[in-house]
Amino acid sequence: MEIYLNLFEDVIREQAKYIGSEDAFARAKEAGLGVSKDGHIVSCTGNPQLVLLRLIRCYCEGGNILSLATCVPLLDELLKNQPQDEVVESPAT
Repeated sequence: MEIYLNLFEDVIREQAKYIGSEDAFARAKEAGLGVSKDGHIVSCTGNPQLVLLRLIRCYCEGGNILSLATCVPLLDELLKNQPQDEVVESPAT
């Protein structure tokens, strides 16, 4: 869980550089995170992976490429935790 909290804090700080602290914190709260005035995570409501997805959605709304770039660590963490797909060959026809 601590990995997620540190990751969330890092991304929120990066977002604050581009969209301002107030907006970055408000979007994090919308995703299910409690954020202190200095940008520390004080609570996480629900499954951290779902919060991670909501946070990506909240920050990337509107197609802001800088916001997407700051979310790359979140995407990496999400993909790292996904099971590898098995390769299934289709029968020759």
